[in-house]
Amino acid sequence: MEEIDLLRFLDSGESHGKALVAIIEGVPSNFNIDINFINNELKRRQQGYGRGDRMKIESDKVEMWSGLRGNKTTGNPVTMVIYNKDFENWKSVMNNEPKEEEKITVPRPGHGDMVGYFKYNTGDIRDTIERTSARETAIRTAVGALCRNILEAMGIRIRSKVNSIGNIYDEQVDLFDHKVYEIIEQSEVRCYNRQTEEKIKEEIDNCKEIGDTIGGSIFVSINGVPLGVGSYTQWDRKLDGILSGAVMSVQGIKAVEFGNGLDLSKRGSEFNDPITFNEDKIIRPTNNCGGIEAGVSNGENIELKAYMKPIPSIKKNIKSVDLVKKENVVNRYERSDVCGVIPASVVLENVCAFEILKELMNKYPADDFNEIKRMVEIDRKKY
Repeated sequence: MEEIDLLRFLDSGESHGKALVAIIEGVPSNFNIDINFINNELKRRQQGYGRGDRMKIESDKVEMWSGLRGNKTTGNPVTMVIYNKDFENWKSVMNNEPKEEEKITVPRPGHGDMVGYFKYNTGDIRDTIERTSARETAIRTAVGALCRNILEAMGIRIRSKVNSIGNIYDEQVDLFDHKVYEIIEQSEVRCYNRQTEEKIKEEIDNCKEIGDTIGGSIFVSINGVPLGVGSYTQWDRKLDGILSGAVMSVQGIKAVEFGNGLDLSKRGSEFNDPITFNEDKIIRPTNNCGGIEAGVSNGENIELKAYMKPIPSIKKNIKSVDLVKKENVVNRYERSDVCGVIPASVVLENVCAFEILKELMNKYPADDFNEIKRMVEIDRKKY
């Protein structure tokens, strides 16, 4: 019999449409959801140095339309809604079919403009822009935050920081050191070193001044996942493959690394993480594998780095074409951030939360949160 994920979701909505909506099936019953926790994650996503004018308009908050009695989950599908305040400024555009002279026919290189134009054949790039926009990550953050709320009640924490912006790299630190993480959370660029922060802000300012954008990398660490989540029995059940797919699906992410997987200077004797006993407890002095071996969690922190390209909507001219007139032109500019790496770090925390909870429920199948938590606690005592 084919295995079916117990937890799944679909989301819908356009960047300038009325709202973003998600329906999540499989949320376990009898968990008291903290709505403030979800809204705080949405607020964190909207912050960060290098954000565009859209964040001055929106103040994201989620409404729960189903799946709860009071704040307690019932086991029914959960419906979440985030209204777009900017819809009022775009109502005439979004509610009416475009006139010929209003249609967008010049694609921005690096965006989904051209591929969407030909794939769906609506004759207007605006239809593609509305769904490929990173605005969609608001509802994915809300979905993940709900899952993260549940994970934290089982002792599983997910944290992130900016690893680099351009060629400027921050220090490697322990994200589960409370004092260290407090410094990162207070940073406008979500890094630890204050001198590095100033260099990053200066680099972002320079890009803004010349009409350019800049990318970077994000470090994510997940603490408390019990040994044995994921599977090596089939290619599509490997935990690192599942997390990779989720992370790569976030707009702008172009590469993922687990642990020190890109450090080609190490030989096997240096890279492989030793296994020892200390008072009947398994100890791993290093974590080069990033907490996953053979597609299965090994009890260590699951650690990954995600690499994000520069946002492709820039004021500088790049060669493009008019798809209707068949003429060579320059790209068009649409409002955007200068740097998307900082808010993307928050998005990735919550995207990973959904996948971890989904795979946890596949390993510990139950409809009641208390039963899942009980099984996790029993397993933790084994290792």
